[in-house]
Amino acid sequence: MLLRLIKPITESELGLWRFQSLAMWGACIGAVAAGIVAYLILNATKLRLGVNLAQDFPVIEAHVTGDAAIKRAEKIFYLLFYVFGAVLAFAALRLRRPFEGRSLVLFYVSMLTMVLSLETFLRDAFQQELHIVALTVAVLAIFVPFVKEIRPHRSIEGAPELRPITFFEFGRIDAALIAALLALTLPLSVQRLAGQAATNPHAVSFLVGPALYQFSDGMVPGRDFLSFYGYGPSHLFGMLLPPDPNVLYLRYVGFVATCIAIYHLSAYWVLRDFFQSKALPFVLTAVFLAICQFGEAEGFSGPSALAIRYMFVFIATGILAHLMVQPSGWSLAALSAVCAISIFWNTETGIYTWVVGCAVLSARILERRWPWEVAAFTGLSAVMLLALFGAAYGPAVLTMDFLRVLLAPIALHSVSNWVGVPIKWEPGFGTFYQLIFPAMAIGTAISVAATWAGSRSIERAYLLVLSIVALVFMAKWMNRSLDAVWQQNAFAFLAIGAWWCRAAFRAVLGRQTSQTIPAVSLAATAVLSFAVLFNARDRQQNVTIGLPSYLQYPSIASLKLGRGAGKVNLHLDRSDIDLINKAVPPHGRLLLLSDRDWLVLATAGRAPKSYFLPFRDTFSPEHVTRSFAGSDHFILERGATYEYDWLKTITEQILSSEFERTEESASFILYRRKT
Repeated sequence: MLLRLIKPITESELGLWRFQSLAMWGACIGAVAAGIVAYLILNATKLRLGVNLAQDFPVIEAHVTGDAAIKRAEKIFYLLFYVFGAVLAFAALRLRRPFEGRSLVLFYVSMLTMVLSLETFLRDAFQQELHIVALTVAVLAIFVPFVKEIRPHRSIEGAPELRPITFFEFGRIDAALIAALLALTLPLSVQRLAGQAATNPHAVSFLVGPALYQFSDGMVPGRDFLSFYGYGPSHLFGMLLPPDPNVLYLRYVGFVATCIAIYHLSAYWVLRDFFQSKALPFVLTAVFLAICQFGEAEGFSGPSALAIRYMFVFIATGILAHLMVQPSGWSLAALSAVCAISIFWNTETGIYTWVVGCAVLSARILERRWPWEVAAFTGLSAVMLLALFGAAYGPAVLTMDFLRVLLAPIALHSVSNWVGVPIKWEPGFGTFYQLIFPAMAIGTAISVAATWAGSRSIERAYLLVLSIVALVFMAKWMNRSLDAVWQQNAFAFLAIGAWWCRAAFRAVLGRQTSQTIPAVSLAATAVLSFAVLFNARDRQQNVTIGLPSYLQYPSIASLKLGRGAGKVNLHLDRSDIDLINKAVPPHGRLLLLSDRDWLVLATAGRAPKSYFLPFRDTFSPEHVTRSFAGSDHFILERGATYEYDWLKTITEQILSSEFERTEESASFILYRRKT
């Protein structure tokens, strides 16, 4: 007997299909309402929306001067989209009785018309122009399902739901697929990637820079330095620091590669439990790997765009889904631990994980139960997080300064328009990114939550969790609306989208006795998917992203080492080392301005005195003041440059008024504080 390429749709999938369709239709109506309200708010409060709430950071002034009001109005739109969409999706389900037995075709026509016309309306609305035709079409499209009653041509029967794959099952196929994922994920040319990352300041601000502070004892984030992207990676990596830049970056590549491998392996394992399949989770995980790439042959040079940011999200997803189906104190404690580790690891995405947990556990209200787990989950997470911070940095973490710096990234990436970019409201990929996928996630979450009390299953629990993850993790994209940022955070959208596409295939082709049609359909889908992935472009910036970028990544599977050895070299004269040793003793902190200050510090084995690294990229006057406070020495490398004119002005003013030039070496000039 031939292996069935597509199984029949299950009763669970079929039962959820109509609910999800109606809920998604309601979510689209919510999007229309949100667009109208956002337009009215933008026109009524334009000046106040344009206030620069990040005025302490001159680096962002060029980005917010002209577009601050538009960017903030777009955020208001998405906030309203989520709220109105959820409310109206739930209302559509409550009022579904008149639509029972009708074909869903008109609902999909209505949704597509609403989305396309709303996109046109929003394009003009955020330029303070009213496109009355597009608005009229969007509103009228709401009533398309009321025009005519259409009955489906044939009824579809669902097959019994089976779960042949247990969560802890491990077989030869799993071993082979995991080995293939590791070959796709891990680099073959470690030295080459190390050389590329060593020249990129992005890798410094994310990981290498904060780790260098561990060359000195008792350093605390917020008080002594800024770890802008989180604390866990740099704290762990700081334990691996050698006084050799080449070895440091070889370890850097190994560290980042290990974190990414953990993410992708956990994604495969959790999605295998969700889909009850091995092939589809493998393909999805490979897609996650491909779309989370950017740049031409740059590999690990921009770690904040890689999955290291949210390494634990699938682990949290698996625990939360099982907790919803089989509540237990141990599962709740495990979820709290993963949430605490996530916040310690990366503050922004860790807080997103906490929000997802609270939102999903709040579905208990629909079971007519008080969701006490939310309070317990929050309390346990806070206690565990405090224990992690205390173990890493001591009692200084109890200060308000530490808490303020901990939460600063969330504030910058939300209301303050930190390097915010307006959305391009144009048909194409943007239609899916900006409207269709959010409506799908809202519709899925509401349809599962509304039927949860009578239809509890692990599959539906995964749909609920992943839908909330998809919506919450797009917070960063709402601020910096680049296509690359959407793709880097789209893993949950793609997972629930794949589930619905598989359900559609099963409904249409699942009971085919011939294998030809399913085989041709799957092949066509594979070709189309590859074409979409390969042709994905960022409309806002000229940078290679997605599959074209990944194909240049020197993975084990690529069997190529790439161009050049990429050895990290930093040539310091003996006089340079002597000058550093004279100015700062071992385990001391060095205030240095150099175009490669992180490499100098690593070679010298000194912790930075600058509040942010690289010092030449410091983006706040307050950080400059903190850097010079308490410093008796300043070393300037000849030919060093400043990223910002204001930074150069402030630094030179401090040097001229408070320091004097004393000694020189082959590369450096030493300034001492005036007595």
